Amino acid sequence: MAGWIYAIAGWTGSAMGIGMGQNLGHVPSIFVAGAGAAILLPHLFAALHKRAREVALVVFVLLAAAFLNRLLNAVTALPQLNQVERGRRVYISEGCIHCHSQYVRPNSLDELMWGPVESINDMREENPPLIGNRRQGPDLSEVGARRSALWLKAHFYNPAEVSGSSIMPSYGFLFNDERGGDLVAYLENLHLTDASKHLAEEREWQPSATARAEANAADGKHLYQRDCANCHSVDGSVRLTWQSSFKRLPPDLVNGPYFYLPPSGPEEQRMILLEQIAKFGIPGTDMPGHEYLSDKDIASISLWLSRVIAQSNQQP
Repeated sequence: MAGWIYAIAGWTGSAMGIGMGQNLGHVPSIFVAGAGAAILLPHLFAALHKRAREVALVVFVLLAAAFLNRLLNAVTALPQLNQVERGRRVYISEGCIHCHSQYVRPNSLDELMWGPVESINDMREENPPLIGNRRQGPDLSEVGARRSALWLKAHFYNPAEVSGSSIMPSYGFLFNDERGGDLVAYLENLHLTDASKHLAEEREWQPSATARAEANAADGKHLYQRDCANCHSVDGSVRLTWQSSFKRLPPDLVNGPYFYLPPSGPEEQRMILLEQIAKFGIPGTDMPGHEYLSDKDIASISLWLSRVIAQSNQQP
């Protein structure tokens, strides 16, 4: 029966097509499409019925390919992030916001320790703002002006080795790929363009008279061994590990030479300079500050060092 239907449809189509060609000069495309559909659709339905699984698989593969193509186009259309932007994402993903603030509180001790203050408008432009939840560790608003890239990297590998009182865990695993370098680049970028006013304030700072009166050389020696000796002793672990990476190898402060101290002069002047270096570090070098230490602790370290240096200068 089906064969008769196909034969009649084919004969009718041929006859009508010939007639149209004779009378109209051409066969309309809609007629060709309709005749073709009438002949091919039964075959198509029969094939679909017999090979339903194969047809479903082909449809699934085609849809998946179309989806992947759109996804790849969307990904390639995204703007490429630079190293600092990637580092900011690492900072967020690793939860640094939970222990470190990026907000120097105006009219507080923050301004001298971590400052200067960032404007509210600049803070609002960040997406998202990283003010921080609490301050388990130091504020990082201006960390790029206070810490070098080498110090940051060494600190991520072993925080307690670089900062003796640090409770921060190691993030050395970040340097198994590019995340570690990206994070360091982001933190280095956290600083104002012009910090001259803040640097001038640091050079005017001195511990209070009470802190100096309470300073103790024995405490200073203990603090030095905890926070300074790993860099400033000949066999210091940080000094040995990173010796080829320092901008300038940290001096041995027990024996000298003392690059940033005057070779002679009043002891009081040397004490003030030691106190300022211990508190704020030396800008442009790998020497960090110890802003989190109290005035008494800073005065104690400087008192002990001043006596050690005086003894070293007396030796032939």
